[in-house]
Amino acid sequence: MPTDPREAIGVCGNTSPWQPPLQSWQTGGAGAGDIPAAVKSNLAWPPTEINGAGALDSLPSYTPTGPLVTLPVPTYTAAGSSASAGSGWNNPSDNAGMNVPISGCTYPDPWVNPATAPPPVCAAGGGAAARRAEALEPHITSPPQS
Repeated sequence: MPTDPREAIGVCGNTSPWQPPLQSWQTGGAGAGDIPAAVKSNLAWPPTEINGAGALDSLPSYTPTGPLVTLPVPTYTAAGSSASAGSGWNNPSDNAGMNVPISGCTYPDPWVNPATAPPPVCAAGGGAAARRAEALEPHITSPPQS
């Protein structure tokens, strides 16, 4: 890649540039969020196995009971300002808990060599199968409104 952008014209060789306009399903219109049944049947949730990691019941599990993590909101110092910065959480109806470690279970050190064997699977709270059942189904959210 040339370091001078003026010399980069044609370097990437895009053989398939985007051709407008966007289709309706690409902008939240008709067909947006529709997942064909054939795709759903081939991509079951939760998966029973992760490629390269094995069966889910042999992997460390977490529980979705942690508090929501929000970004700090800005503060306004202008005299007479009445603007509200909110709470840092954009969607008040999205109140599913954050995934956190299960009390009493041991987890692998995230900074350890990946070839190191993980600790045995924890059966606290009903075992891996029960924890998988807690997983929420994914859902399509509507696009932001301007």
